[in-house]
Amino acid sequence: MESEIQTMLDSLGAVSVRSSASQEDGEQFSYAGLFHSCLNVTTAHGVERAIQYIWESAQSNHLRSYIMRAEGLTMADEDGAGVGGVVQAAIIIQRMIASEVSGIMFTRNPVTHADERVIEATWGLGEAVASGYVTPDYFRINRVGEVIEATASKKEVTVRAGQYEGTIQHKLLDDDANSLCLTTQQCIELNNLAVKCEQTFGRNIDIEWAFANGELWLLQCRRITGLNL
Repeated sequence: MESEIQTMLDSLGAVSVRSSASQEDGEQFSYAGLFHSCLNVTTAHGVERAIQYIWESAQSNHLRSYIMRAEGLTMADEDGAGVGGVVQAAIIIQRMIASEVSGIMFTRNPVTHADERVIEATWGLGEAVASGYVTPDYFRINRVGEVIEATASKKEVTVRAGQYEGTIQHKLLDDDANSLCLTTQQCIELNNLAVKCEQTFGRNIDIEWAFANGELWLLQCRRITGLNL
């Protein structure tokens, strides 16, 4: 097993180890943050540790409580079918993208339901947004790729891949902290990505993306939770 993992690392370099479970990312419930992920894993032992860490998150009481709430159950129902059992979580191992800018994009406004793209973006890895370290920049783009709103937030830190493994935080200088992290051209590229994803996966989707070395990467794509359209 370890030799197979090492062969994979020799091919991919640093990787992200993430969860994938049938309960995740549905149209009604997202389970966001309940299944762990590990970024910038560089050794076979590190991959094995990450797999164990993610498996443990799939067995947590916090996750079980969320499932019960999602299914409208109470503690009195805990012995019912499917409640309190083992959650089957698969592991996805992806090439680690050491992004200069990253974020999420909704192909429809998840708040107003307007037919427009909504983008939240920050410098470095998206972990800065997922963990609440920064308030991301906010963009609205129409379906032909024109920016109709661009609001810069104060992004005091950025999260980047560590030198050996894991991630580290860097404090940003004021010029970077207060400036927009996406250019107009990058917004156009993101709209083009939204079009391609909609053609493949359908409308009303939530996209995780990253720019690295001038190239745009699709990291994950799922239905927008709770849109009900």
